[in-house]
Amino acid sequence: MELVKPASDYLLWVALENGRTRSHATWKSYAEAIYDYFAWLETNFFDWDAWQIDSEDFGEISNLALYRNWSLGVLDANSSRHSMQPSTVRKRLSQIMRFYEWAATHNRIAHVPWDVHLSRTGDESLRDAIRASTLPRVPRQPIRFLTTEQCRALLENCNSSTVQLMTKLMLQTGLRSEECRTFPMKYLFDPATERRWRKVAIDLSPSDMKIKGSRPRRVYASGQLMKDLFDFANFGEGAVRAKRYRTAQGAASPYVFLNRFGAPWSEKGLCNAYRKLWKPTAPARPVLDFKVTPHMLRHTFATFELYGESQHRNLRYALAWVRDRLGHASIWTTTAYVHCLDMLGEKHLNRYEQEIDELLFAGDTR
Repeated sequence: MELVKPASDYLLWVALENGRTRSHATWKSYAEAIYDYFAWLETNFFDWDAWQIDSEDFGEISNLALYRNWSLGVLDANSSRHSMQPSTVRKRLSQIMRFYEWAATHNRIAHVPWDVHLSRTGDESLRDAIRASTLPRVPRQPIRFLTTEQCRALLENCNSSTVQLMTKLMLQTGLRSEECRTFPMKYLFDPATERRWRKVAIDLSPSDMKIKGSRPRRVYASGQLMKDLFDFANFGEGAVRAKRYRTAQGAASPYVFLNRFGAPWSEKGLCNAYRKLWKPTAPARPVLDFKVTPHMLRHTFATFELYGESQHRNLRYALAWVRDRLGHASIWTTTAYVHCLDMLGEKHLNRYEQEIDELLFAGDTR
């Protein structure tokens, strides 16, 4: 529990001085990567600022390469599968490399570990090659989304109205988990009967809720879903949980969704709620035969929304539309969902779009 000054100074720089990393989630991700790396260094009695380790058997190898190899080889005690995916290891290594680059820029070390050869040869052309060779290769994985049958099974087996409505909201708008968990009460209203089957525009603002990158955007939900959310928050399970929040905090909850204790949902709360359905703790048996995560609901929204808009306009317009709904900084990020369309034939996509609309616009909640 002693302060590690180089790591602490770097994280303070990330949070306070660096203008490119303003997201609290990014700060946390950097901190977790640095913490794990320094814990590994301490366990193995390595110094963070050491050069390559000389070995008679393997020659020179850097701390980063050793940490990478260890991370890729760690197995889960229960499943005997690898604990970390190559993409996770690559992300952590990239963040640790940024720490070393900061340390070199601020004269904490003479050179970053993977560029030690440059100090000997002066060959700057090696820099990118050496850095790239340190990072593990990550095979491209297909985007995972739910079929209409899986969406229906998920909604039917949600263990509370709260989880069911959170699921519907994410499927219909493409909200991220943190955006759904902090969806504000001030956005709710009771729509007139004639508006129940129309789309309602909702302007998301970072001043009202947590939004990645703090970029405001507009999403659309059905008037029926807005009615369900309004009734839930004022007369249903949401009202009961809001009362518990008010009793504990002495003020009204700013959020629509609270857990059963009347507290805001934790970062992992919704993931855990879904996990109980497809991978419960023994001796309970799973009620779903497929994996579900909150982000898969966002992928599902993007897939059918991209297809639906491409049928009315063209693919370029559809990509721009979905980009704006998802809040992507670049349209190139959105193009990943084009591959999802390739996974389904046109006949299945037509049925998919119709069924998902019927499923999400249904007014029944448990």
